[in-house]
Parts: sequence; structure tokens; C-alpha cells
Amino acid sequence: MSKIEFIPSPAPAYTKSVAVIGCGPTALYFLKHVLDNRSDRLNITFFSASDRLGSGVSYHHDRVGDQTLANIACEEIPNIVMAPNEWFISRPKYWLEQNRMDSRRIGPGYIPTRHVLGEYFEAQFKMLLVNAAKLGIAVRCLRQSTVTDVVPAANGVKVVFLKDGEAKTMEFESAVIATGHLWRGEDASKPRFMASPWPISKVVRTEGRNIGLIGTSLSAMDACLALARKNGVFARDFDGRLKFLPNFDLHDFRIVMHSCKGLLPPIRVHSEYPRFEMYSYISRADIHGHIEQNNGHLSLDFLFERVLKTVLKEKSPEVFDVIEKMDFEKFIGFLQKRHKARDPFELLREEYAISAASIRDRGPIYWKEVLDDIAYTLNFHIRYLKPGDIIRVHNQLMPLLTYLIGVLPQQSCEQILALHEADCLSVVNIGHNLTISGGMDDEPASLVFHHPQTGQKTTLSYDFIVDCRGQKSIDLADFPFQTLVDTGVVTAAKIKLEPKAPDGGDEHVIGGVSVDECFHPISSTGMSILSIFILAAPIISGIYPYQSGLPFCSEVAKVAADTLHKQVASEWKGRAAALPAARQSLSVGGMGGRRQSP
Repeated sequence: MSKIEFIPSPAPAYTKSVAVIGCGPTALYFLKHVLDNRSDRLNITFFSASDRLGSGVSYHHDRVGDQTLANIACEEIPNIVMAPNEWFISRPKYWLEQNRMDSRRIGPGYIPTRHVLGEYFEAQFKMLLVNAAKLGIAVRCLRQSTVTDVVPAANGVKVVFLKDGEAKTMEFESAVIATGHLWRGEDASKPRFMASPWPISKVVRTEGRNIGLIGTSLSAMDACLALARKNGVFARDFDGRLKFLPNFDLHDFRIVMHSCKGLLPPIRVHSEYPRFEMYSYISRADIHGHIEQNNGHLSLDFLFERVLKTVLKEKSPEVFDVIEKMDFEKFIGFLQKRHKARDPFELLREEYAISAASIRDRGPIYWKEVLDDIAYTLNFHIRYLKPGDIIRVHNQLMPLLTYLIGVLPQQSCEQILALHEADCLSVVNIGHNLTISGGMDDEPASLVFHHPQTGQKTTLSYDFIVDCRGQKSIDLADFPFQTLVDTGVVTAAKIKLEPKAPDGGDEHVIGGVSVDECFHPISSTGMSILSIFILAAPIISGIYPYQSGLPFCSEVAKVAADTLHKQVASEWKGRAAALPAARQSLSVGGMGGRRQSP
């Protein structure tokens, strides 16, 4: 008796081609979550502008040097294959010595240098590639391939890239834009002004004894310490105090940081829960239950009154007693006033002592940790806020959180204090009105501003100036793939104002581009473009303003990986439903076998 037979295919009959543009931590976590889902119907191609995979610009040795500390401990890094401290311990002795690492100090709370963390990410990427092969997930990596454009196509997108100086094009059904940091180009006509401190080598190469830095961010701290190591040494005195000793011919070496608020970063303290996670203090069900009861909107005041205060009442009653009768605005003002008009280095020294006690006694500073975690959860629900609340988040909460997020490792703090004690580092409060002049050829670069207290116009000149204000929001004009802008696939993130603004407008641009909850761009027609995901934090900073580093990379990558997994499952289900009819048309002993991908 004859029967119809099908030869099973060793590979999935239908796969979806996906381009991942960028090969930093977000791409790394995307691959990790694809493997967690066992998404063997995805065919993935990674595009890396460099020859390395996984490290990205923030952890690449050529950009950060060999002594720049990361601002995250091993235990705070979202899981990949091996925990970072376990991977470090597994390295050969010569590798540890080469990277100035003492195995006795390496544990969950260990803070590595950025470039060593980059090597860890590269090793994890390789492990994931091996695991992908075992699971039958097709992955291709195109190194030293710079993507220059992404073009909409009938069945997805075309990726245009440069490889070995030649322009090439590949078509994919989906594209994941994970470009990470995108530093704007510098003004080459002003060699004494740098638009960013990266790569750090350019700062160290530039000659100068009187140096100005714009900003007091962690990037500014990194630039300070790199310049200090070039121009002197850190050493301990007879009593064990750390001192900075300038080189013998550099008695006039000075670094001046310029800040609109005159604040330095806070210092790392012990956390009850070191790793950022959504819904730590309020569940997803509670958030969406509140949204349903509040006419489809999440209330910022609800999070402040019913979540932050409630948690602090239990965990830190002494803080609750202070803020119990404050509303959101008074709370923000209270935190800002606590540091206002204080000498920044005096405050830093005080916080250093608090930090040491917190870590020694394993005592969390609860209000900081709870505020951080609630803000992280809020970050993924901003779209549910009313327009007025979104503006409150951007104008009031984010400036405070920007100060609170970037915590300084204790080792870096001690070195910053030593620089200040040696009279080699100071901070100038410049307010918000700042312009840059000069910097041409051998001409000094100058900062011009109106003094915040006197209003008097002030000009300060330096051998060179470095802008250390961190990554700025990437708006449409600077979006890396302009064809998506020109065709209306990518649009600016805006909110509707109710009532209208004083100028009569009913929209307010909040920065970055517009994306939906799955990180699909929202086009000019108001439709989500399902073939594209935008995961780069600076590009979506308007709707996702709280950029918490690696936890954010992992979270957005998981959403994209899960969405693609569901998409391809749905698409395959639709194709599989058509198979019975196709089978009936086959004759006995016919051409049964592997289906061709459409």
C-alpha cells in the first residue's frame, strides 16, 4: 500500500532573517535572550563597525584606556553565560597580573576596569555563538562593516554598509538598531576643543597644564584621573592617606570642572538589591490596575505617595517622617537644597565617609535605592503618563536622577579628593548660559558665561577644553540612518499638550524618536513599523529617559527578542496551516521534502 512520506528537514523549514546593527552590550543581550527563547527560526546577522564583538564603545580598550574603572559591580551586571567575577577568577595568572587584578579581591562586589569588562563581554559573545550553533540557530557576524543606511523594502529592510571600502547591500525581514552611544563629530577647526573625552587617549595625548572640563559627570571623573596619571602619581603617605604628586616640572598643573549646579557624582553605597529589576516595589498588575482605575493613565503622584512613601515608611521610617507631608515637587526641591551652596569637595568627603560605613555595615541608603528602582520601573511606563506628568519627569525628576544614577567607585573618589587636596582640581559653577570661543590653532579655548550669582559676564581660558556632559539625546537631524527619516518611518517623539502651549501649539517635542512598547518606530502615519526595532538608548531617550546602563540594555533586548520570537511563531503557524492542502496535491512518491523559504 502506497503512502505519502515527507523527509524531515534538519533545519527549520521557515526562518526569519534579522539584521542586528551594532555589536555592543545590547546586541550581546539580544543574542542571549534569543537563545533563552530557543528561537531557532531566526537567522541573525550582526554588523560590527569594529573587529570586536560584545564590548561596544564604552568598554573597548582603544577608547577607554587600561585604568578607567567601570561604574558597575560584578553582581549588578545582568546574567549572560558566566558571572563576571567567576570569569575573571578563571583567567590565567599572567592575565590577571597584566591587568593589575588581585584574585583575592575579586568577588560579587568587585568593580573592574572598563576594558577588562569589555574582554568579559567579548568572551561571553563567543560562548553564546557556540551555544547558538548547538541549538541550531544560524548566526553570522560581519566585522569591520559600517552600516551607512537602512532603507525600507517590500519585505522588510535593506541594510547598506561599507566592507573593505566597498558599498554593499543586504536584504532582511527585520532589523534591530542597537547602535548604542553615538557621539557627534567634533569641530576639526578647533583642535583645542574636544566634543567628548572619548577615546580617552586623545585627551592624554593633548599637551596642556591648564585644562577645562565641561560637566562633572562620571566621564569628567574619568578624564580627570587619566590626566592625573599622565601628569603625576598617586601615592600613600606615612599614615596611609592617598596623595597626588604632580611631576616635578608641573607645579602649575590644574584641572577645572565647570558645572551648571556645582555638584559632583555621589559615591557607591551598599544596596539591598544590587541589580536593577522592574516591579521591585510595585507589581505589574498593580500598575495596570491603577491605570485602569485612572482613566487609562499612570499618575506620577500615585507612584510618589502610594509606592515611594509606603516603602520608606516600612524600610526607613526616619526618612518617611521627614518627607511624609511633602508632595512630589517639594520632595525634589528638598533633595536639591540639601546639596545646594555646599562646597562640592566638602560634600564629597562627607559622602565618602557615609559610603564607607554603608558598605562596611551592609547598610543600604533606602531612599536612594527605592527611588532608583521606582524610576527604573516608571521608565518603561512613561507612555501611560498624562502629558503634564511626562514634562514633570523630564524637567524635575530626571535632572535629580541623572545626578543619583552615576555613582563613583570609592577608589576613584579617593583619587579625586587627593587631586583636590593637591590644589590640582576645582569646580566652577557656571549656571546654564555657556558658550565656547577660541581654540583655533595655538589660541587658547575659552568658556564664556554669566556668573550665576552676580550675573557678570565671565571668560575663562584654558590650554584645551573637553566637553564631558555625556551622551546627548539623538534627534531626527542626527539619526544615523536618514532614509528612515526621509520616508517617514522614523518620527520625533512628541506629546499632545492639554491645554495648548502659550504659543498656540498642541505638541511638545520630548527628544529622541517615537517608538511603541515593543520598540518599533511609529511612522508619520501613526502606524508601528513591525520590521524594525530601535534599542539604542540615546535615540529613544524621550520616551525612555532613565538610561540605567547594562540593565536597560538587557531589558530592551529581551523585549525585542521576545517580540521576534512571537512574530516568527505566528508567521510559521500561518504557513503551516497551508500545508495540508499542499500535501493533497502531491502524488505518491512525489517531490516531498524540504520546503523552501519564501
